[in-house]
Order: sequence, then C-alpha cells, then structure tokens
Amino acid sequence: MRYRLIEIVALWEGRLTTNHLCNSFGIARQQASKDINAYLREVAPGNLVYDSKLKGYKPSDTFTPKVTSGLADEYLHALASTKDFAHTFSQLDLGFAHTEMLTPPLRQVNPDILRTLVQAARDGKKIDMGYVSLTSPDEESRIIAPHTLVCTRLLREKPRFSRFCA
Repeated sequence: MRYRLIEIVALWEGRLTTNHLCNSFGIARQQASKDINAYLREVAPGNLVYDSKLKGYKPSDTFTPKVTSGLADEYLHALASTKDFAHTFSQLDLGFAHTEMLTPPLRQVNPDILRTLVQAARDGKKIDMGYVSLTSPDEESRIIAPHTLVCTRLLREKPRFSRFCA
C-alpha cells in the first residue's frame, strides 16, 4: 500500500514527501524515508528523482507505474478514501446477497493536466487553458485559479481540454 501511495502521489501531484506517507500510514519520517528508498531500490529504480527546490521527489522523465495502473481514478479514490465510509465497509458481508455495487466507467485523465491543476491549487497559481465545450467546437482561452479538487462519480458535462499551460 505504501508503494502504491508513493506512485500515486508522485504521478498525480508531481511531488512526494515523507509527510505523505507519515500522514497516511501513521509512521515516523525515518520509516517513510526507508519506504521511499526501498521503492526506488527494489520496485522502480529511476522512477523518482529528488528535487531540492521542491524539497521532495518528483517523477523522472522515464517514470513508469510499476504497482499502479497510472489512472486518475486511483488518485481520486485515494483522496476520497478517508471520507468514504462505503469504501471502508465495502468488503464486509452485510447480508445483502441480492445487491451489487456498480461503478461508473473510468474517466481517462491526462496525468499532466491533473498534476498541473493540483500543483496550481496547492501553490495558489493561475492557469491559462484552452477550453472546448460540448455545445461549441470553438476553443476559448480561459484563465482559471484552481483552489479545490472535486471528485464526483457522475458528471452531466465532461469538459475537453485541448491546450494547457501553467
């Protein structure tokens, strides 16, 4: 689970620190550092590089998920899992033999786009983006200042991003 979190946070947030592991698993900073080093040594050598400016690890140019699939849903689920009681109790047999939990299809999200949004929200930065709505094929330039990431299973309209720069 720790290796999975290492990959998910590094890929989708663009910065991994020992605090991510300490806060998620209730472990000491020394253990978190050992886990990151073990991940780099045993699981995915070269996947992360330490960036002293960021004071953390970032994905290398050759980053390839080894213990995750690299889908945005993994990141969004990790964010929601601490508040999602259904996830906590999903493996318990509560006696509902004739029910089934259905999940909507996965949304394919480009890691570069989500990473840029997460970093902009974290750092209080604005983003200049190209937006194409479902009702008009014309691209519009929009400057946004993301502040919150909202994860919902169902959307009425799915925006398409054609140009993106921070």
